[in-house]
Amino acid sequence: MHDRLNPGSANKRLLIISIWETVWSLGADSNVKAGVSDEDRFIDGFIRAGWEIHLLRPEGQYKDPRVTTHTYPNFFKKTAHYTTAAKRVLWPSLFNITVVPRAVNLAKSLRPDVVMGYSHYSTVATWWCHKVAGTPNVVKLFGVMDLVHTEWPALRYFTKNAEQLAAFRYPQDAWIVLDDGTRGGDILRARGIPAERIHFFPNGVDMEWMERKEDRSAARERFGIPRNAKVVLFLARLVDSKRPLDAIAAFARVSRNNPDAYLVIAGDGPLRGVCERSLRDAGLSARCLGIVPHDDIPLLMAACDLFVSTSTLTNRALPTCEAMMCGVPVAAYDTGDTATVVRHNESGVLVKDGDVGALSVSIEQLLADPERRARLVERARAVARGFMSWSQRIALELAVIDALAQKKTGDRMSGRPS
Repeated sequence: MHDRLNPGSANKRLLIISIWETVWSLGADSNVKAGVSDEDRFIDGFIRAGWEIHLLRPEGQYKDPRVTTHTYPNFFKKTAHYTTAAKRVLWPSLFNITVVPRAVNLAKSLRPDVVMGYSHYSTVATWWCHKVAGTPNVVKLFGVMDLVHTEWPALRYFTKNAEQLAAFRYPQDAWIVLDDGTRGGDILRARGIPAERIHFFPNGVDMEWMERKEDRSAARERFGIPRNAKVVLFLARLVDSKRPLDAIAAFARVSRNNPDAYLVIAGDGPLRGVCERSLRDAGLSARCLGIVPHDDIPLLMAACDLFVSTSTLTNRALPTCEAMMCGVPVAAYDTGDTATVVRHNESGVLVKDGDVGALSVSIEQLLADPERRARLVERARAVARGFMSWSQRIALELAVIDALAQKKTGDRMSGRPS
């Protein structure tokens, strides 16, 4: 399927191979702009810089008038109910069988200046595009997932990360790795990828949120939160790696001696029903908001007293950074590179990974001490002023992609194979 929505007049052409139906991590069916906004900002920035974007993605209802959309069968959605073990084998195989030929045909017909793949799934496709059509290739990793767990025994490490480790065997002209706290730059260098091909960039954030002033009472009314409650916020995709049930378990301990404590779970995902049942069965004062539009996150933060993060991979992800910017103190598990931003007892509070008891103690102590929360917020906002804006981050990516495009142009002019 090919949906030509925006032919444009750009003089540079980028083909993106994506594993995602939408450029937002939540709200694919309803077109709600919620969750991660990286790809959305990327597309805007590249179009402004004169690039024509072609996006090869799974079939779905999502429409994006900014790009020319090409699709492939959405086997991700059709097999979403399979076991994790089955999907780990099936999805890479189906991707290579279904998407690689489509990508190569597009590369031959469109003759893009650069082909970019999202995630480790795309490395075979981008490699073949380079091999067959001579197109410079780059893969963008939004983190490296369980590759961060270098402390694991070798057998467990290689079993858990087999697909990603196999993906690194396919050479790319460049790798863009986002620093989400999973040490992606170090990981790629350790796997033998040349350092000069690795571009390790910070996540972009909405720096203007630091200046937004939201009314706390209005925010609580908007989200149905009790006016006088002490509110703990958990904001993440509701999946196993984010461990929302740990946050619920910690809050359950806090609530025994704090009847005015209140938990807000924001986000969606396969564990939403489990979370709702856990809250209901424990009789906790809590609310599951589901999807919250991205632009409403500062308003939600204004309604809360404390932000909690319990991921297995890193708790330096965007929601944590957003809490720091918006003046909400953070309590988190010390995983990945979390401590480089959430500095214990300075810009937040860290506890040992997986220690629900220690997390509950930290939550209780912080809720009982508004002066300490205020000190943490002041230092957290000082750290946040050093975060990178979206315009700065996109400029870094533009420099990488422009250099690849110029290399191809130079090769054409010199007659050398690209």
